Amino acid sequence: MKKVESLLWKVFNVLVFIIGIKIIGDLLGLELEETNMWFRLFLYGVPGIILVLHSILTLSPKKALLFVLLASGTGTIMEYIGLRDGTFFGGHYVYKAQATLFTVPIEVILYWSVFIYTGYSIVNSFFYWLKKKRPNVKTGNIPLLLFTIFLDGLIVVALDLFLDPIAVWSGNWKWLEGGSYFGVPIGNFVGWFIVFIIASGIFRTSEYFFPRKEIKHNKSLYFLPVLGYGLLAITFAFKAVRFHMYDFARLGLCLMIPIVIFNLFLFFKYKGE
Repeated sequence: MKKVESLLWKVFNVLVFIIGIKIIGDLLGLELEETNMWFRLFLYGVPGIILVLHSILTLSPKKALLFVLLASGTGTIMEYIGLRDGTFFGGHYVYKAQATLFTVPIEVILYWSVFIYTGYSIVNSFFYWLKKKRPNVKTGNIPLLLFTIFLDGLIVVALDLFLDPIAVWSGNWKWLEGGSYFGVPIGNFVGWFIVFIIASGIFRTSEYFFPRKEIKHNKSLYFLPVLGYGLLAITFAFKAVRFHMYDFARLGLCLMIPIVIFNLFLFFKYKGE
């Protein structure tokens, strides 16, 4: 497992390097992910590798596979309905031409699992810093289970409130009827939240009734999803600056960075207890 942890951090460092190149490219107007296939492959593929390695370490290979299939499957089904009917996410939208599965872009399918797992892991880190057990059938506390699922969804919706307008401005997809939130309909975020709590709710409920033995890991492993979340926020902010949307950049940072700061606060407050 130590070798896997070491590999995980090496891959994460590669991601930081790629993101750094992307930010510089965006500021220079190079749009590397649009003009270079290999750069785009690394940009979207490396987070998937991180997801696989981290989930195997924290969940076990079987549970990791279950989580990925559940998150990606739920997102894909809802995306298919949304693309077909224009109802689930608050309006009609279309993606730019790219490889798809059931009309849903493969990159989107991958990122459903990445984002949902990030929210799930960040909430788990709160329990870890506080030295509290997650709710399970032995200890009860259904209200805490429901709040945990709600928090999973809230953390990822904060991410989407920053991501979606950026993606629209970048031309990754288009809302045909527009929307009241920087060109995105509010129903989009309601739809995202529903997907999150369905996927997270099913998985956390299975953990509730079939709790697994807690595995002790290096503390740094619990920081990685938090760092990834913060890295996304910084990336989105620079992209917004690229579009001269300075107020939106500040708004997005205010949505995501407090989650990172609160996580760090809990770590430093309770690390000695």
